[in-house]
Amino acid sequence: MSASSASTYRRDRLLTRGTRFRLYPQAPVTSARWRPEVVWVSPLAGSVRSGPADDRMYVVDAVHKDRPYGSRTLPPYRGAINPPVRAGPDGHFDHLEPGTRAFMAAHMYGTIRFVLDVWERYLGSAIPWHFAQDFNRLELVPVVEWNNAQCGYGFIETGFAGAGEMRSHPFCLDFDVLAHELGHAFIYSLLGLPPLDRVSAEYFAFHESAADCTAMIAVLHFDTVVDHLLATTHGNIYLPNELNRIGELSDTEQLRIASNSLTMRDVPHRRTPPSALTQQDRHAIGLPLTGAVFDILVEMFQQVLIEQRFIGRELDELSRTEEGGVRVEAVQAGFDRAYDGRHEAFKVALLDARDYVGRLLAGTWRMLGWNVTFNDAAAAMVATDSGLTGGVGRDLLIEILARRGFEIEIRRVPLSYRERVAAARDRRWW
Repeated sequence: MSASSASTYRRDRLLTRGTRFRLYPQAPVTSARWRPEVVWVSPLAGSVRSGPADDRMYVVDAVHKDRPYGSRTLPPYRGAINPPVRAGPDGHFDHLEPGTRAFMAAHMYGTIRFVLDVWERYLGSAIPWHFAQDFNRLELVPVVEWNNAQCGYGFIETGFAGAGEMRSHPFCLDFDVLAHELGHAFIYSLLGLPPLDRVSAEYFAFHESAADCTAMIAVLHFDTVVDHLLATTHGNIYLPNELNRIGELSDTEQLRIASNSLTMRDVPHRRTPPSALTQQDRHAIGLPLTGAVFDILVEMFQQVLIEQRFIGRELDELSRTEEGGVRVEAVQAGFDRAYDGRHEAFKVALLDARDYVGRLLAGTWRMLGWNVTFNDAAAAMVATDSGLTGGVGRDLLIEILARRGFEIEIRRVPLSYRERVAAARDRRWW
């Protein structure tokens, strides 16, 4: 890897023409410091229709949808809706005021479009919807009287954290949650849908981990997030921070921690029958894989810092330990000295690591099918690194994955495209 690749990528994104939206990089409930940030999405100004809507997705702002979609209910939504949100005279949507219903609808569309743009770039091609045989576009429902969010067959819909409470928070304003749900759509498309009698605990857990990683990498495309992350940690990213707290609900509460020390021995067994798993179990089984991806991001970042001689290998080794007291203070002091006066250099290194992990995950997902196992995924990551770097990251990946309890073995032949399409037609478990 070279430090120049990330900075080039960043300049390309800043020069991209398209349509402007304002998005919260982090849920506004977490801190008053997070303000909506202007971003560009790929459709050209004037091409995003009222809704907002385009050729891939459309927003339906339901007036009073009190039940989420289920196995017997699918889009399109046929109830009463609020008027579709219109672009400003210049064709952009960044004029909308936070706190309004129109802003909520635009925020959901803008976030989903932004994350789609990020990951289609890493994948190198458009991501077809897994429901394309029945629906042309993804339906987005920003307000459902419900305490959750979900991605399903042809839709993403969001409710509220703390639904019914005085300080409830709409998930349509939570970038992490929206990116996570779109991550599910990516995996449905790339891995396919198992037949009802073949679905496994590992498939569900892999889904949750991949969706979390989708959000973790996507949020690093906000300059404000990267700047704040480095300013508060000085590059010691193993510290608790906005990046490794996924799906934040408040300053101290989040759905999952990406920076965790869990191994496969610490979570429900991956061979557990899916019928015996709770939703929390599905997330828990995937946490060691999410933690491994976070470790890869941090270690690649620190490898660039080592190559640039900003930190030494001793500090790199010390930063991985969990012991408290003097050692933790020494690690932070080391990063403090290294970071001083080098913010931009640290930023380039982090963006380089971000793009490596984005491409690593994209290549890994393309190699897998709905019969995925975690060991398959680990082997696919090593194989993908071989194509990306010629195997430069091989030893580090094997070390990190083995530490989490994954075995690197020869993968079985993945499902054919025909098999994936056939499985996608069986939607009984939706």
